[in-house]
Amino acid sequence: MKKFASLLITLVLTVILVSCSQVEYPDIVTTMFPQYDFARQIAGDDFSVSLLIPPGTEIHEYEVTSQDMVKIKKSKLFIFTSLEIDTWISDVDTIGGEETFVMNLSEYYTRIPFPYEEPIMLPLDDEARTANELHYWTDPTNAIQLIDAILEQMIAIDPSKEDLLRTRANQYISQIEVLSNDFTSYMTEGESTFLGSVLYFAGHNALGSFGQRFGLNIISLFEDFKPDADLTSNELITFTNLVKDNNTHFIFIEELAEPKAANTIVRQLANESYQLTLLELHGYHNVSQIDFKEGVTYGDLLERNIENVKQAILMSTLWS
Repeated sequence: MKKFASLLITLVLTVILVSCSQVEYPDIVTTMFPQYDFARQIAGDDFSVSLLIPPGTEIHEYEVTSQDMVKIKKSKLFIFTSLEIDTWISDVDTIGGEETFVMNLSEYYTRIPFPYEEPIMLPLDDEARTANELHYWTDPTNAIQLIDAILEQMIAIDPSKEDLLRTRANQYISQIEVLSNDFTSYMTEGESTFLGSVLYFAGHNALGSFGQRFGLNIISLFEDFKPDADLTSNELITFTNLVKDNNTHFIFIEELAEPKAANTIVRQLANESYQLTLLELHGYHNVSQIDFKEGVTYGDLLERNIENVKQAILMSTLWS
């Protein structure tokens, strides 16, 4: 009987070990949607790419798991957003495996001058500047630099695939450049320039870099760089009055988070027969499960943002 039990335990352990050895780990692991999307667009079928944060999950609420840590250790390339965003990373030098290249994406871009004079923008305080720097990926000119940087690391992993990888990267960069350049022209050219247009964003301070790139003044309800559930009634009243006093009929909301404050403002102003419409301004942190299944890209989200901003600007000219 003891011999049989011993054989059974050995058999079970063998099955477990074989199962573990057959696990396929992704080549590239990313912490947030932008770098996940950039990497997968370049990779095609040549590399497997994994997003740690499940679709539909708010990134600021994410908690790393032991399985995530194993994925990172087994990966060839680990791309994270920054130490300020990915606060669970305690030691960059030890988080990867022996063959893992760890890439802090915030170190791979430099600010490109804006195509207009900056004095048209509202002055930025230190907190707003910090928020802009932390959400660097919302500026498409930065995104293009990030794609190039990821491309070079992927080529280093497998130089034999350089031509295919470079072709895909250049195609994606071209798509983003066209969207960005067309919107820049929309904002800056013609007799009735839209530079300096003010948008009211009932979310955390995440779209400043996007706004600066295109000459938009984005006023956020939450000045902090993270979503904040603690909002005083005075802050809400001040923001509501600001919207009404400036004859604004559009408020922008962020992705995934429930727009409690925005809905409160809509109801409050409806009591005063003041019409207000909500439009999304996506910060690219993560995507919904539906968007993920449909393969929505950073470029798609950029295009959505542009169309929503155009709608607000166009309708504002009609209201004025």
